[in-house]
Amino acid sequence: MDIPILNNVIENGMKSYNPFPIIHRCKYDFGFQDSKLKARTMGHLEAARGIIQENKYDTHEKGGGTTSVVISKEIPPHVWEEFEDFMPWFYERINRIWDLWHLANMQKHLSDSWINVHPKGAWTAEHHHQNVTVACAAYLSVPEGSGRFMVKNPYCQYKLSEPLDYNYYDEGMDWEYIDVQTNDVLFFPGWLTHKTEVNNTNNDRYVMSLNVMGNYVN
Repeated sequence: MDIPILNNVIENGMKSYNPFPIIHRCKYDFGFQDSKLKARTMGHLEAARGIIQENKYDTHEKGGGTTSVVISKEIPPHVWEEFEDFMPWFYERINRIWDLWHLANMQKHLSDSWINVHPKGAWTAEHHHQNVTVACAAYLSVPEGSGRFMVKNPYCQYKLSEPLDYNYYDEGMDWEYIDVQTNDVLFFPGWLTHKTEVNNTNNDRYVMSLNVMGNYVN
């Protein structure tokens, strides 16, 4: 099974290689539009929206976005029958990433999952997934032009020894942009700081997140 590594083609025939990959992209056909999955997702998010408003929770979803992380412990999306075929596919790739990252032999626990929706003007703010070994972003529906996935340069401490552009931080040069499309599935370490661009389209963007943690076998 092949998990493509994200390498960037620059200009003049140059290509950027990452010998220690931390982000992987795969494809899975969720069949989200006009499906039972979409209907269930919308109901799930409506329930979450009510909980957020009632308790005045402050989440990472800004500008009118909603997350179901507030109800993720009840019936998390990954146990829905609509994802019954996706989960074996998912675990197969988690096992492959475990090998690629040379992680120790340990039990793998999918701790939680949730779905975010971003209508026009919404985005996910900067954050990371504390104590998570492998985080996953599964793009159920990404309208064209609705925003990219952004990751913060994880080598920020080493950049301090470089003669950086004067506007490096003010202009956000410490962030990289990754184009995403419907049915993309990204895998990355939980410690990687990330966020999204604002959705500037009139169509909602739906993303499912999953967290996998490792526990040593006793």
